[in-house]
Amino acid sequence: MKNVLRFGILTVLVGILSLVPSASGQTALPAGTSTDGVPGAAQGINETTQPEEIVEATQLPATPWGTPVLVSPKNATALFHYPRTTTLAWQPVTSAISYLVERAFLSGTTWNPYPQVTVSGNGNASYTFDFVGDQKGRWRVTAFNGTIYSTPSAWWTFSYNTKPQMATPTLTNPANNQVFGHYPRNLTLSWKMAPAAAGYKLEIAFCQPDRVTCANYPLVTITDPLKSDYTFEFVGAQPGKWRVTTLGGSLYRDSAASGWRWFSFTQ
Repeated sequence: MKNVLRFGILTVLVGILSLVPSASGQTALPAGTSTDGVPGAAQGINETTQPEEIVEATQLPATPWGTPVLVSPKNATALFHYPRTTTLAWQPVTSAISYLVERAFLSGTTWNPYPQVTVSGNGNASYTFDFVGDQKGRWRVTAFNGTIYSTPSAWWTFSYNTKPQMATPTLTNPANNQVFGHYPRNLTLSWKMAPAAAGYKLEIAFCQPDRVTCANYPLVTITDPLKSDYTFEFVGAQPGKWRVTTLGGSLYRDSAASGWRWFSFTQ
């Protein structure tokens, strides 16, 4: 009996843990449609999650003498890996014998510099170090040819967030491509609740029949983690789409957005 009870508890825990976060438009409106009933309708839908983008620091082409060309991490890249081992890479500069690398981390509103580093050798166009924490960093490079220094490159920034990421939400209702004929066009969107969620971000758009030209409803932020549905009145007899992002709060990173789900109204 004890073994059965232990197995039951273990099964429940595994089920819960499988849901807990893991570590790792256009602007024109459909013909005959206005933004009446959609206060503050915004044009276009912006992606907010930028994936890590690291370029290998090998076999990069050389550039003429002058300001070094930075390569990686790209400016404003978001980084999520841990440890925060960071490789800064730039293109070699013809006739350079060394490079001066400047780095800093942001604390509040103040940029705190690391000690400057000199990387010797024309082809040694990279520098690897462990970044200090989950915050913003910046870097730039100056070339030296034995006599003079080049103009420094512009500052490029990156940021770290190594908190575990919430799991991507599962949408439940309505089914993808469901067609509705009722009026008024009241519609309830729902998804599965995620353990440890701080809330949800809901994006809704209304589109032309080609499903390419779309405009946003105002972004909906749900701060009650136990609420996993949203009811609204759709704008017209046309297609619409929606998706959800799980908010992680202070303990977790927000999830990736779910895939878009489509629906349409005939009247």
